[in-house]
Amino acid sequence: MARTHSGWFLGMMVLMILVLTSCGTRPQNETIIISGSEESEQTHEDLSPVQVRKIYRLPKENVDKGYWLGWSSTKSMIGAFNSALDPEHLQLKGLVYPFEQSGIISEIDMDSTRMMLSPDGTHLADVSTTRTTATLKLFSIQNSKETQAETLNLTSQNYLQSLSWSDNSEYISYLIVDAVHPEKNMLRIYDLKTRKSASYVLNGFNDDDTLIGFQVSNDGQNALIKLFDSTQSSRTTVVLGKLIDGQLQIKYKRQIADKQMTWIGDDQFAFLGRDGTLYEYDQRNGELSVIMERVSAYELSSDKKFIAYTLQDEDAVYVGKMQGRNVLYNEPVYHGVLPLNMKWSPDNNRLFIQGPKAFTSPNVIQSDDPTEEPAFIIEFE
Repeated sequence: MARTHSGWFLGMMVLMILVLTSCGTRPQNETIIISGSEESEQTHEDLSPVQVRKIYRLPKENVDKGYWLGWSSTKSMIGAFNSALDPEHLQLKGLVYPFEQSGIISEIDMDSTRMMLSPDGTHLADVSTTRTTATLKLFSIQNSKETQAETLNLTSQNYLQSLSWSDNSEYISYLIVDAVHPEKNMLRIYDLKTRKSASYVLNGFNDDDTLIGFQVSNDGQNALIKLFDSTQSSRTTVVLGKLIDGQLQIKYKRQIADKQMTWIGDDQFAFLGRDGTLYEYDQRNGELSVIMERVSAYELSSDKKFIAYTLQDEDAVYVGKMQGRNVLYNEPVYHGVLPLNMKWSPDNNRLFIQGPKAFTSPNVIQSDDPTEEPAFIIEFE
């Protein structure tokens, strides 16, 4: 009897071992569930916040007769074009979402080569001159009303140039250049809030330097001036100066490419070096930092959180997100055009691009009119 139970027990043990062995060698299947939840979608957006939603091709406008000035709101642009019937007359045109057809807003009496649209899209500024006076004029986009902000007396040796706005649309500035006495060159700043002006003598420049552009910081206490430096073979140079007691005191000077200079804050600005390096300079600690390399053109959004740019020897437009001095994501958003004009909408959701066709990419934009530069608006998710 004991032998019978012992044999039965040994048999059961062998059977269990065989079963366990067969289970251990059987292929194991694993089910992975990919969530379609909102949390998953948000993670994807965080990985790439510059996804293109739609591209709008703008109606043809002859670039020989005008240009798009900028955004008047998050969904509309403003341009100035000469009238087809009266080429000497300027028409203000608006282009509203979905950007299919432009329409005439008003006819204005301004100089299209000098006038500037405010960054907030509410006003146009222009300076008109006679032999003895210079008048700063403002044109309201909202009510088409033109006002004269101020009038200055000029001598026969004075002339005006380089009208510009501060990024916050509070200051309008222009240069008063003295052809005989360069030491009397002045920067004139008009404050839209107080309706008052101030003049600053431009000290520290050589008589043969050629001033070509400038921009005042949002606090009205600093200025960037671009010039051809006579001591450096007339190479393009940027000068940072503080506006104190009616004078500009030079704090920093650097050779740059013949491109834009951009305030990032009241004490920091970005510029392109001659080798295509995009730099940031901070006057608080005198620190010069590299943002990117091989850049041929760039445009920062109004809040400085996004950057559109092109790289040397490429025909692609990239968009990246700014984080400190770093550019993240670096997504190509368009190919086949060399953007000479890029403008962000106020909410950073749309980017206007205009420029000639590029022939270095197979995705070349075809144009039937050689005087037309293709213009697009890229809308982002």
